[in-house]
Amino acid sequence: MKRHGISRLISGAFALLSFTPLLSHAEFPDRPITMVLPLGAGGSHDLHARGMTPELGKILGQPVIVKLLPGGSGMKGTEFVANSPADGYTIIFTHNYFDQLVPQIQKVPFDPLKDFKTVARINMGTPLFETHADAPFKTLKEFIAYSKANPGKVNFGHSGVWSVLYVPALQLVRAAGLKVNFIPHKGGGPLLRALLAGQDDIGGLFATQSRTHVKAGKLIALAVVGNERLKDDPDFKNVPTTVELGYPKVTATMDRIVMASAKTPPERLKILRDAFEKLSKSQSFKAYVEKIGEHVQFMGGAEYDKLRPEKFKVFTGLIKSMTK
Repeated sequence: MKRHGISRLISGAFALLSFTPLLSHAEFPDRPITMVLPLGAGGSHDLHARGMTPELGKILGQPVIVKLLPGGSGMKGTEFVANSPADGYTIIFTHNYFDQLVPQIQKVPFDPLKDFKTVARINMGTPLFETHADAPFKTLKEFIAYSKANPGKVNFGHSGVWSVLYVPALQLVRAAGLKVNFIPHKGGGPLLRALLAGQDDIGGLFATQSRTHVKAGKLIALAVVGNERLKDDPDFKNVPTTVELGYPKVTATMDRIVMASAKTPPERLKILRDAFEKLSKSQSFKAYVEKIGEHVQFMGGAEYDKLRPEKFKVFTGLIKSMTK
């Protein structure tokens, strides 16, 4: 009887051990997840996050809490996540310029390609150059002429050095031979507020954040950065591109991406990736994104990770061309 009892005890122990990974897998997440935004409030990432977090909370069964950590051209928030426990409970909603460009310019205590893995790409965004209604110019051509006639007097706002709103601004200024004052802000939200207040004369913004102000006549869109008009956008479809206006090298596309520590347990990373894929198919989330003037352009994390090394190299070439 004793041997039989011991045998049953051992069998039960093995059964419990074999079931433990399943329990561990099923328990994640068992508390709120923090999603860091390395940008300020009111920008396009913040607006997207407002639509993402309620749906993600339903999918994951736990709240997803946004933590704004702007500063250091996105590196303050990125470093925070890099230094957080690799348990899947701290992720970052960032973009390709902060992931693939800025770490090549600044000395950072992490390797973006080795220390982070992509959870998902949400969509892509194309910035516009915009000005306020009281500015002494109403078109890009007029801005160029005014800046040349008033060297050093125009304030050109951006969302941080080497950010997606800084690079095309620098490209334009160099291509046109202008002298302006570059004004850094901790994200697109603070930049928008400075432009509306007339503190900046021109800046880069996304349609997502500037739409209501353009429709109200407070802001004027001067040009879409790149070679494609926003032809499907009723409020910006007639805005010319920088390529059309004679500046073929003034381009920028932002990938809005969610990332986690590369050391996140594979089963937890899969749960996060699956959750964001479900989010991309959510009709309420799609409707929200379309309401703010964007579209869901989902790409799985594993697929996007395959592209990151080549994108990194492209930015290496861009940096060399802009720092000659």
